[in-house]
Amino acid sequence: MSDYLAIRNEAVEQIKTKILPLCPTMTVEAHPGFFTEQSIKRDAQRTPAILTSLVKASDGERNAVTFISWVLYRASSVDKLYDGALQIVSALIPVIRKADFDLVIKNTNIEAECLYSGALDAVNITLWAVKWELTLGDHAVRGEGESLSDLEQTEGYDGTTVVGTDEIHTYTDMED
Repeated sequence: MSDYLAIRNEAVEQIKTKILPLCPTMTVEAHPGFFTEQSIKRDAQRTPAILTSLVKASDGERNAVTFISWVLYRASSVDKLYDGALQIVSALIPVIRKADFDLVIKNTNIEAECLYSGALDAVNITLWAVKWELTLGDHAVRGEGESLSDLEQTEGYDGTTVVGTDEIHTYTDMED
């Protein structure tokens, strides 16, 4: 692994490899960071889901990365305790604990926290945050001399908004 992007992608792949055989309909993907209530409602359309974010990188005396694997679960109207979310968390923690990463000394500090709220319950959704850390070996992340020439440039906004049953396509050119 040579950069944080590769480390994040490897973490997602490790989870995907171990979890999908247990639940083939599970969504397992990378996520950019933290949630808002609106983004939870949007992402909950793909539940059950494990969405993993690399949320912190430390480079110094303690060379580590911190992840949060978000567990999103939409329950039926009878499962108001969201037992399915607890089943997912129970399967995810051993996967994280046993993950095999190159250049990693150890994974530590796995914590799971339920972020249940009445607002999410009103739309039958619950969210868990499984926070975990990888302690990297010396110089596990190398950034010197790497090219960033392949980064995308934002040229505009292209989107579709649904109003009632009509779709409205919008494009804004930021070059002008």
